[in-house]
Amino acid sequence: MTLKAVDARRLVEYVCERTHSFFETELAIPHSHIEFHFSDVQRLTLDFLTSILAVEGPVRVMFAMSFDRELAEYSTAKYTEELEIPKDELHLYLEETVADIINIILGNSLSRFQLEGETITLSPPVVITEAKNIYRHKDAHFFTADVKTKKGRLQIFCIGPRELFDCKLDYLQEEL
Repeated sequence: MTLKAVDARRLVEYVCERTHSFFETELAIPHSHIEFHFSDVQRLTLDFLTSILAVEGPVRVMFAMSFDRELAEYSTAKYTEELEIPKDELHLYLEETVADIINIILGNSLSRFQLEGETITLSPPVVITEAKNIYRHKDAHFFTADVKTKKGRLQIFCIGPRELFDCKLDYLQEEL
């Protein structure tokens, strides 16, 4: 089933609802403003840290959460507030935190999107640390949400179809 065949808008909205709830309960970020972009998204701009998961099953897409530095550092500080972290290991904790966040949020929100008799599975999260741009090829679809909080910014990307991308959101074929 392709991304066009499912309600991509609803899928992204479920993820954003869960993100808002997670931010409130787990990170003590009380309010976030979410701006959706469901049509004609031509380019994705990845930020400081981006966690990526592949969704497999009847809906085959990639989800990415791109954290600005402020939100990644705040989230890590909240996650690890009872730990003493050596400065030379902070980058590892930053990456583990953003990987854990996408795993929890997508795992919980995609359960609402189960299709009758079908199972949706998630790949392990991959984190990339490079800021880069991804331009939409003709066969790709990008659906995005921009989440702004007092603690920083998160961009949520739903990218499909899954078959066009590797685990770091690079196109598998140069010319599509």
